[in-house]
Amino acid sequence: MPENNLPDALRDQIDRSRVALALATASGDMPLVRVNAGFSSLTGYAPSDALDRNCRFLQGPETPADQVRAMSRFLRDDAADDGCFPVLNYTLDGRRFLNLVFMTKLRDGDGRLRFVLASQFDTSASDARTALAENDAALGRNMQDLRRAAGQFGLIMSDSTALIARSISTLARISFRDE
Repeated sequence: MPENNLPDALRDQIDRSRVALALATASGDMPLVRVNAGFSSLTGYAPSDALDRNCRFLQGPETPADQVRAMSRFLRDDAADDGCFPVLNYTLDGRRFLNLVFMTKLRDGDGRLRFVLASQFDTSASDARTALAENDAALGRNMQDLRRAAGQFGLIMSDSTALIARSISTLARISFRDE
């Protein structure tokens, strides 16, 4: 389903979110069909630079292969509905940042994967723990709204509240590992 065929309610929820969000179609190389202002602010990429591309463009020469493999395994695993992944990404101007990517799969009423919704959060900031808690709260609210909007059009999202809560512990593990 190309971006211009996205349900208005889903498009509006993504656009209104203050959390950095990107939506990829499940077809082909999973190109992005929607990014919001939060995504553009975080990465430096305007929608015109990001749409119709796989989000791998955020990776760079120092992105660890194991981080990429973890996300690839999740995307290939039809039984997995959501996952949280730390990944070294790069902004448009070349700045490195540790991106905590939360992905959830949107399926149609027959269980077929249609989209992957991803939120991004820069965990490399010095005040990341406080900001992450705020981001998680906002993401939780947005996920409920997105779930309702997607459901109106036959798209199904798993209940991801527990995974969102675990993102804080993921950040803590990353922080302790890096100290």
